[in-house]
Formats: sequence, C-alpha cells, structure tokens
Amino acid sequence: MPNVVHQSNNINSIIQLVRNGLGISIVPSSLKKIHIYLELSFLDLDNNFSTDVLLATHYSDESESTYSAISFLLV
Repeated sequence: MPNVVHQSNNINSIIQLVRNGLGISIVPSSLKKIHIYLELSFLDLDNNFSTDVLLATHYSDESESTYSAISFLLV
C-alpha cells in the first residue's frame, strides 16, 4: 500500500515533485517528449491501461464547431 503524503492535479507540480526525488507518478506517455530532464526517467508500462475522457464545453455553447466535434468523437 503506497504512503501517499501529497497529491496534485497540476502536472507541472507532479513533475517537479518527482524531479526532486519526492515520489513517483503514473503519467500520460506524451509527457516523455515534453519533460526532458536528467533527473527524470520514464518507464513504459503494459498497454492494458485505459482512462475515461470527457469533452468539456461551456454550458451555453451551441456552436457548429462544438456539434461537429461531438459528432466526430461519438462515432
């Protein structure tokens, strides 16, 4: 059981905590390309991970581009 002493939803804070040796984190693989630091090592994990995603829109957005995005993503 991990000893969780700090949590963050800010990816930059998470990266800094790991860089400073204050823990580990499971992060999206895209971060490997944009956070290149000597203090960081990224290990590829088994590809059996998945996550739910949401499309966030302004509650009053009825634009054509939003409807097009919704139609495209729900296909």
